[in-house]
Amino acid sequence: MQSALHADADGTAVPAPSPFLAVDDPATYTAAVEHFLTDPSPATVPVWTGGRPDLAASVGLAATVYSGVRRPAPHARGILLSPDTLPAGLAALIAPLAEEWLDEKELPGALFDEPGARSLVIAGLYEHFTLEPLWATLLAAAHRADVTVTFLTGRDAASLAWFTAKQYAGIAADVRRLGLYTSTDRPLAPEGIHLRDERDVEGEDTRAEILGNRWRRILFQGHGKDDSINLADFTVCGLNEIAPRAPGLLGPACAYGPTCYKPMDKLIQLREVRAAEIVLSSCNNAPFADAASYDPKYQLMLNAIDGTAKDVVAAVTIHDSDRVENRVWMDAALRGAPSAPSLNAGISTAQPFPAYLHFGMAADDAGPAPEPPSVDPEPLLLTTSARLTAYLAGGLLPPNNPLRPRLGKLAAKVDGLVTRRSLAARDQTGTTRGLLDDLQSLDQAIATRIAEDPENELSDYPAHFGDRSRLDASSAAQVLCHCGRPAERFTRRALVPTALDTECVICPRCGDVSLRLPGAPTVLVHADDEVPQGGTLRVRVVVRGARTGPLRLGVHVPRYLRADCAVEPALHRIRVTPDEDREAEFTLRLSAGTSPQAYYLTAYAVQDLAVTMARRHFGVVPG
Repeated sequence: MQSALHADADGTAVPAPSPFLAVDDPATYTAAVEHFLTDPSPATVPVWTGGRPDLAASVGLAATVYSGVRRPAPHARGILLSPDTLPAGLAALIAPLAEEWLDEKELPGALFDEPGARSLVIAGLYEHFTLEPLWATLLAAAHRADVTVTFLTGRDAASLAWFTAKQYAGIAADVRRLGLYTSTDRPLAPEGIHLRDERDVEGEDTRAEILGNRWRRILFQGHGKDDSINLADFTVCGLNEIAPRAPGLLGPACAYGPTCYKPMDKLIQLREVRAAEIVLSSCNNAPFADAASYDPKYQLMLNAIDGTAKDVVAAVTIHDSDRVENRVWMDAALRGAPSAPSLNAGISTAQPFPAYLHFGMAADDAGPAPEPPSVDPEPLLLTTSARLTAYLAGGLLPPNNPLRPRLGKLAAKVDGLVTRRSLAARDQTGTTRGLLDDLQSLDQAIATRIAEDPENELSDYPAHFGDRSRLDASSAAQVLCHCGRPAERFTRRALVPTALDTECVICPRCGDVSLRLPGAPTVLVHADDEVPQGGTLRVRVVVRGARTGPLRLGVHVPRYLRADCAVEPALHRIRVTPDEDREAEFTLRLSAGTSPQAYYLTAYAVQDLAVTMARRHFGVVPG
């Protein structure tokens, strides 16, 4: 039995018996595997290093991460890619990892015909890790919540032998540290997660910290390619100096020049990271062999497999992981849930295919994947955004309109709130509360503006949007006018994104008696048909809100009547609901000199930036 000393960042040296037995000779390895598989309680698992000093070094380093032998639970099914390319001992060590082995010709569809929880492990050399048929298999599995697919691979047979051996090792009980290093996000870290975000990785000795600790799980997030992940000036590197260069394949800059494109003293050799699970959260860090940009010598995923990790979660394609995925992963890590399904659950709100694959059998402590944070914005947020866009970008409000600065400020705020990052990071209840405060303040400003100047540009929205709309004939319906006569209700559908739909009610006698935006309050006006000169007209306005909350309500008369008519009060603020009528009263006091004739009044309601206008005709008769 081998032994090793490991030293954590605090400098404490701890003796650790190694669960691995390194073997170079293939025949000796085959015999050791046979003995291992028949021994009911083996002390070590054999590793064929194939004469590679890098693997021998990783075997020694892994003794600081693992303790004892643990036979993994087999997957229900397995596929061995090109089995004739593998040494007999390696094929034998892989065999117990699935209950049933199928021919690779049965990929992908036949594996998932049966209902019920199923798991599949696909094993083989990296050169056989190809788009066809694996991509179709991943897509088929992505639509089955009861299907799990994992992979065992390596740059050559020795790498695969080492990766397979690690599946039989138990993680040391004192390896519990969880870490997230990101150069693209500033997430809030829950207790139990060691977080370095984009600010920290610039100022901390990131390399010493990463290499100086032992990690149960560690996630690296940043921009990069097949070969590297950038953490500010630090670089997580995929180069394996021992691996041969493949003639004719493209390499990164260091394949052609004397040095790296980043500072050499800040390179973090991924193979040297002491971790049981490594998560690589950048694009294309685990590409299919026939879709890779670079020679496998430089690839991150293969370098992680050559190191200490028994589980490697990496991205087979592009993706846009951010706050959502970081939150999901941290939750999964703390709960002992699997990383790849959790990350894919988060990314499923942004793309229809999985991005992350799990290389390895499964985490020792795997539990159910957590639910991803909601990235569905509150409907009110989207409604507000649409109205602001139409008001500001559609030519309705000119540059000098006094409401524009405040509307523009809210538009910028809403635009920031609807991003995936913001929606995942924020408490939706808190977001809604803040939005409601802004809306109430602006509703008051809009209502006051209409009370002071009823002919302002915002009041003209039905004509402005209607001119950029077309009738939706299917929306036509007959309703009752305020005057008691039949009226026609219909909707004009906006033709451009900078206009809004408008709902109109037209009465043959009263004309356009109601104009509103869909989702805006409804307004009915009740008043006597006639009032004498010098008399008082009492107006009862009945409203229903689009949602429960405050609403501003006002009444105004045409310009030619205002000198002879006082409206009291100027505005009401009432609380409304969408399923119950609420009322408010206004008084119109007419002067004795008011000309006898027909007039009208307009009641208007303002809620969530939407203005509903309802017209009621009345006559002034001689006093």
